[in-house]
Amino acid sequence: MDGLKLNELESRILELESKNAQVLKELEIARMKAYDADHTKTIFLANMSHEIRTPMNSIIGIYNILDQTNLSPEQRELLEVINISSHNLLAIINDILDFSKIKAGQLKLENKPFMLHEEIHQVIKMLFLRAKGKGIELSYRIQSAVPACIIGDAIRLHQILVNLTNNALKFTPEGSVVVSVELIDPGRLDDMRLTDYLPDSICAMDRLPAGHILLKFEVSDTGVGIPEEEQPNLFKEYAQVDSPLLKQFEGTGLGLSISKNLIDLMKGKIGVISKKDSGSTFWFTLLYEVGDAEAFMNNIKREQLQIKKSRTLNILLVEDNILNQKFCATTLSRAGHHVEVAENGKIAFEKFRETHYDLIIMDIAMPIMDGIEATRIIRNYETERKSAIPPVKIIAVTAHVIMTDREKCLLAGMNEYLAKPYRPKELTDAIDSLDIR
Repeated sequence: MDGLKLNELESRILELESKNAQVLKELEIARMKAYDADHTKTIFLANMSHEIRTPMNSIIGIYNILDQTNLSPEQRELLEVINISSHNLLAIINDILDFSKIKAGQLKLENKPFMLHEEIHQVIKMLFLRAKGKGIELSYRIQSAVPACIIGDAIRLHQILVNLTNNALKFTPEGSVVVSVELIDPGRLDDMRLTDYLPDSICAMDRLPAGHILLKFEVSDTGVGIPEEEQPNLFKEYAQVDSPLLKQFEGTGLGLSISKNLIDLMKGKIGVISKKDSGSTFWFTLLYEVGDAEAFMNNIKREQLQIKKSRTLNILLVEDNILNQKFCATTLSRAGHHVEVAENGKIAFEKFRETHYDLIIMDIAMPIMDGIEATRIIRNYETERKSAIPPVKIIAVTAHVIMTDREKCLLAGMNEYLAKPYRPKELTDAIDSLDIR
């Protein structure tokens, strides 16, 4: 009898092991399908980004060139409409890409000094015409106690403020939108606790981390307001799709979700105070270190002086898009450099063997031979030639902006990476950073 029970037990164990193996196999299949789907999505987003950023580069680039010419007030106002519209479109594609990067855990934050007043001013300047077109007063105020220079990620702060201010303008048919910044003193909190402003994980003993200050940003409007029952879903992905109120307005439904994700990454908090028909105030808090404003401005002056002293460079521009050739070549010529153009990597290598260049500006996606392959061939040729001349500096200028794209460019032997679309100053700054002798 005991032998029979033992056989039944062994049979049951074998059956369970077989089922367990089957479950593991099904889980592995599901994991691979999920990986393939995510990989396909990443490739699709990268391709869409490239196709949008390539013409956007010429639009924003030509805007910057025209902006430096003599224009009538009417022409300048129309030109500014093109500028704002192109940047709004770029903000949408950036939001979609950032959403993908956040989900994949690939988004990296910068930690550099910047002038807060200037960043706020740029947000207002960017959205001013949109507000004017709706008859809305757009303004900002910064508390006097807020430091002029802080250390953090200026690009992400700009992105959050643009998203929130754009939303405020969208849902405000008349009245005003105000962006404000104040310094929160933990020693003067009344009914609020530090945990109301920051995640619990960094609020031990109700003290800020050493060397940090806490800033509170608010974007207030006199718009339609948000019913209380809809507020808990505001920061979810695609919230606009499910909201009877919000889906009446244009938008991707990603702005608030991405803003919250960015603020979470930056160890802050975000919230909203609103009632239907009574306007809204979106607020968020972020920790920053205080920067040295005088040193920051002196550094800018030194950089400007260095630019003025920089010599004329012989530059090979490798770019297949005619409009982008025009923009980039004009920018470089105005900076005093001599420019030759190659339509693809193969032509670029042939020119490189015949002529000495101080710098190569290399596009990535090109017919016949792409920028990665061309760079590898150039670096191999330099190694084989064993010349006393230092290796040529190469800047990747590309509409491919997935994080791995930058790594591929640097691994291929490029010295710097610049994402399209870019402004003329960003290109000249990239060149100056290489310190070409």
